Amino acid sequence: MLEATDFRITGGVLWNQVEHGLIACYSGGSWKHHGRYYSSLTIGGACCLAFGIARDALISEPISLFSLTGTSFRANGVGIAEYDEKLDLWRGLIRPIEWQAMRVVSAAAASALADASTPTLLNPWDYLARAPRSAISSSKHTPPSAR
Repeated sequence: MLEATDFRITGGVLWNQVEHGLIACYSGGSWKHHGRYYSSLTIGGACCLAFGIARDALISEPISLFSLTGTSFRANGVGIAEYDEKLDLWRGLIRPIEWQAMRVVSAAAASALADASTPTLLNPWDYLARAPRSAISSSKHTPPSAR
């Protein structure tokens, strides 16, 4: 289990810009870490899911456990996204959105990402109809249905 500080998930790559560098890559049904293949990776500690740029980030409430199991991304055991290896993007399971990158940051680091005057909290389990408009579009990717 990795302790959350600031992990980035870009497509099928889990990485950290400071301490760890490349942590794992998704390939053919498994996550490859230091030459070995794992069916699941777990990130623990009070951490938040973050989307967007630093000055305008969407931040989730603190979550104690994230996991990548095959193509599934889970928060506290609940599936919230599925990875599409062919398109190299994530698709929301509860929210009908797609995105290419996200961050898992410690709760302490998350407060530094959000603008304190206008924080936008994102609940990954909340259905789209209850979401603020800015939370609906967390990706620059155009879904195939909109092309």
